Amino acid sequence: MEVKYAEKPEKWPDNAREYVLDRVLNATEEFRDNPSYITKERLLSWISDYDLNQRSYLGLYRVTEYEVSIINTLYLYGAMSNINALKAYLYELVGETARLQKNMAYMSEVINEKEGIGIAAYEQGLMLQLKLYYFSYLKFTVEKNKSFSEQLISVVEDSMNLSKTAEEIDTITNAYVNLLNDISYMHGNLRDGIWKFERDELKKLFALEARLIELNKQSPVVRPLKGVLMTQLSNFILKSRNNYNEDYICKYISEDVARESIKNHEIWMRKTQDLNDEREQKVIPELFEDSSWIKVNWAKDIDFTATRTYYVSSFSKSYDNPDMQEDYGKCVYGYKGDRLVELLAPIGIHHLKRKDNADASLPLRTTRPFLSQVIAFDVLYDRDAAKQELNFLMDVIDKFKMSNQDKKKFLEEILQYWILSVKDSKWEKERERRYVLFIYLEYDYKEMEIDDGWLKLKTSIFLLPDFILGNNPSKIEIQRQIDGKRKGTSMKDYIFCKNCLSRDYDAIIANVNKCPICGSTNIENVYLRDEEEI
Repeated sequence: MEVKYAEKPEKWPDNAREYVLDRVLNATEEFRDNPSYITKERLLSWISDYDLNQRSYLGLYRVTEYEVSIINTLYLYGAMSNINALKAYLYELVGETARLQKNMAYMSEVINEKEGIGIAAYEQGLMLQLKLYYFSYLKFTVEKNKSFSEQLISVVEDSMNLSKTAEEIDTITNAYVNLLNDISYMHGNLRDGIWKFERDELKKLFALEARLIELNKQSPVVRPLKGVLMTQLSNFILKSRNNYNEDYICKYISEDVARESIKNHEIWMRKTQDLNDEREQKVIPELFEDSSWIKVNWAKDIDFTATRTYYVSSFSKSYDNPDMQEDYGKCVYGYKGDRLVELLAPIGIHHLKRKDNADASLPLRTTRPFLSQVIAFDVLYDRDAAKQELNFLMDVIDKFKMSNQDKKKFLEEILQYWILSVKDSKWEKERERRYVLFIYLEYDYKEMEIDDGWLKLKTSIFLLPDFILGNNPSKIEIQRQIDGKRKGTSMKDYIFCKNCLSRDYDAIIANVNKCPICGSTNIENVYLRDEEEI
């Protein structure tokens, strides 16, 4: 990918946002040149903030063309390499900057200066999907009379009304599809609450998407659009379970596994066929045996024959459960957001050959890393809720223009992994969260092997959890790794719990005297205001 940046300002970086963008750009280049679980973790550490007060706003306020060129470059790299967390971070950054600009404009009115509410560099230079998001967020935060989804629909419809040519319609349609797909990969941090759409909002957003695709004369059953729609619909609908429950995510393991994982940095996963529950993948097929609850005729006689190999890693949304410790292990690794999706994604390598009509200065052969697809969801244990959700999914599919046979095939492909998301009620106490890995054996993967039915993957999840509970034999090494990360990436004050190793940037604002995770009073207030300079 040839990168062309706008002219770099004389003093760069000159504020915290620019500083972090620089670090993110460096981290993406490091991952590109040396893809590994270590360089992946470094990138995710910069883009996966959780707390509201975690980001710094120190420095000169400005938005430059150079910043926009970095944002666009990072977006393109995220798209090419399937690093969805990187794209989601950029949408958050654009919205956050729009809100800051609004505040600056309001302040300028107080001191009788003129400061526009818009950001010219964003309006002129951002990629269209980011620009659509920027305008929608700006209307949302300024007008305050509609939900974000309503403002997004309004901006897109206004753009379509102004579009006269097929090329303009195609541009808007693809931007909107990409935007919805990008934010469907939200990590569940405290910043992306406006992306947690109610299901009636989702229905309206998907209906607009279906209308645009039809207007653009695209087929929803032709790839790559088909794959984008499948993962996008799955991401949003599965995330919206239990009203987007964002309880912390944790992994229970034994002391022996904790000792071993700190040495080999591996997590082991089973194929779906080898999971330990004999009732695995049977609940949804059983629901379809009696089709009286299904509202559409084309969704009858679904074929559940497996067509792909999936590997599954199970976590829990109950992070301090004695029964779970007894059953699965007393060492608890906790995570505040869902960067686990990327941490569990195997790194694949595309082997690329220069096209005949390409620039002769490009190398004849090159490689590009990418992250494999991962679908995440909280397991559902209520059959009636599962039926209601499946009817919602079918209703959404029904909005897209395709034959009934194609709709059925579309649903069957989604159900290949959806059947892993519903289990019998007897397992409800586990509050399981699952990560389903899409593995294609013909691809070239790094730091991953399949051995005796196990997928063994190098990952940093046992090195850098957000907190730990239990008498973990690897605590000293984990704390050493966490100390390096918090000192390398922290830009705001926070509390550090010496008991569970949690870092909390919001709790220090509330002036708490004990850890919000484990309740320990063995906490340290870490102040950075006078120590760090941009």
